[in-house]
Amino acid sequence: MKIGIFGGTFNPIHLGHTNAIGEAKKHFCLDKVIIIPAAQSPLKTDKPMKDSDRVEMIKRATKYLDFVDIDRLELDRSGVSFTYDTIVELKNKYPDDELFFIMGEDQYDSFDRWYRYDDLLDLITFIVLRRNGSTKQIEAPFIAKNTSIFEVSSSEIRKRINQNEQYSHLINDHVYAYIKEHNLYEEK
Repeated sequence: MKIGIFGGTFNPIHLGHTNAIGEAKKHFCLDKVIIIPAAQSPLKTDKPMKDSDRVEMIKRATKYLDFVDIDRLELDRSGVSFTYDTIVELKNKYPDDELFFIMGEDQYDSFDRWYRYDDLLDLITFIVLRRNGSTKQIEAPFIAKNTSIFEVSSSEIRKRINQNEQYSHLINDHVYAYIKEHNLYEEK
């Protein structure tokens, strides 16, 4: 089986994330995509929303994507989430499957800052989703595909919530309802 791995803090998950999942599945013929929410990204300083809220939003955003699973392994491990540790664990969990790590150009650009990045290249194939029209050269062993990327960021959504600006068009309706119901990301 071909399994895509999609990690991040998902604080909150948005249409850019779900779009990337769908594009990767389509263009690389993935059988399944596993979303792995990070406990704490090593390259980000802000602390994400509670794990339970982020997982619930991921469940709601992917409710109708029958090829998506959520794995809490980084949350259960806690502490800083290093992709290397996660991939080693997943390789043991799925020894007969082909694993692909899905990333955007921004992650590709900072890849040399990742923990044990050289070792990672020996463990898993990395898919880089480029924006349509991008001319960025993606070097082997990374594989790339130009896709219709939905431009949005979780930090932009949090900023809009704090400034009482419109953001419902950037996230799934079920995620929007959850954020409103629980007053998430509002400065107290």
